[in-house]
Amino acid sequence: MYAFCAMPKYPGYFYLCYRAGYKGTPGAWHVKVIPNAFELEKNVYPDMTALKNGFKLLFSSRNPVGGAKPPQQVIASRPR
Repeated sequence: MYAFCAMPKYPGYFYLCYRAGYKGTPGAWHVKVIPNAFELEKNVYPDMTALKNGFKLLFSSRNPVGGAKPPQQVIASRPR
């Protein structure tokens, strides 16, 4: 499950929050809003559909089934 959450302290950014399964640990990745696109993990996506699909691909490539916990970022940290 995932959701998009505002980052009031950092205009031009929002969180892509997720939880991988009922017992999964919640996490969040920073998304940067750029002209006519979104940037996630140094990848550019032209629209929300591409962003969601890109997130799914990145997440699954970093977390094989039965693998390690997903990488976590401290939500309060400033995006880079």
